[in-house]
Amino acid sequence: MTGARFLASFDIEDWFHAENVKDVLPTTDWTALEARVEPNTHALLDLLAAADAKSTFFVLGWIARRYPGLVRRMADEGHEVASHSDVHRRLYQLTPDELAADLAQARDSLEQVTGTRVWGLRAPVFSIDERVLDCLAAAGYWYDSSFYAFGAHDRYGELKSVPDPDAAMVRVRPDLVELPMSRLVLGPLALPWSGGGYFRLIPYPVFRWGVRRRLAARDWFLFYFHPWELDADEVPPARLPAPRRFRAYVGRSRMRRDLARLLGEFGSMRIDDALRADGHRPPS
Repeated sequence: MTGARFLASFDIEDWFHAENVKDVLPTTDWTALEARVEPNTHALLDLLAAADAKSTFFVLGWIARRYPGLVRRMADEGHEVASHSDVHRRLYQLTPDELAADLAQARDSLEQVTGTRVWGLRAPVFSIDERVLDCLAAAGYWYDSSFYAFGAHDRYGELKSVPDPDAAMVRVRPDLVELPMSRLVLGPLALPWSGGGYFRLIPYPVFRWGVRRRLAARDWFLFYFHPWELDADEVPPARLPAPRRFRAYVGRSRMRRDLARLLGEFGSMRIDDALRADGHRPPS
């Protein structure tokens, strides 16, 4: 690993794809719900452009088919487009055939829009396991970024093939590497610090301190965020329980300001560029 690197990545989905709200939506027909992903993602792209930073966008195939112009803007402005699966189902719950079909459909939808190879995946809600890795390796993926070693979360998956969850990357199959989500290790504690709800909950000066401490120790920080987390005007579903309402909506009013500060202070680079810079090459 050469030099401290901040990798800002974004999981591109609409508000109704989020796991916290799925079971209280008034309908299962996403096309009948108010779509908000386009303006929110354009806002993310504007923040990156203002900071002259490049990123990796993990995009749902469902999004690519409905908003091809949005995905083309990502590619045209120099960002990497990777997969976030097709329709935001937990990958470790799918049958082998369902899993292969979902990943293939998402990849094809993204590549049809961008004209470039999709090399990476981030599973929805970090729903990874060894079987999913096997499927990715068989399909010729180069990297996965779905392992978040935080046992207190009820949805995250597990990987026994990653002995050090704080490593920048781990080779988990002959041609497949895993990029674990960054944690902040303080003595015996390993705290979730990669972004998302943790970024919204932790005051910015404290979060920035944690990023700097992690970069001093490991030279690599992998950040993630969703476009709906910028949206302070989104109205929560009426039946959403208070704890989940807090979990999904806390801190949104300051996110545009704080994300701009984060990108301005740490910059960002694409995941595939970071891998190449360290001498890694995609599968032939």
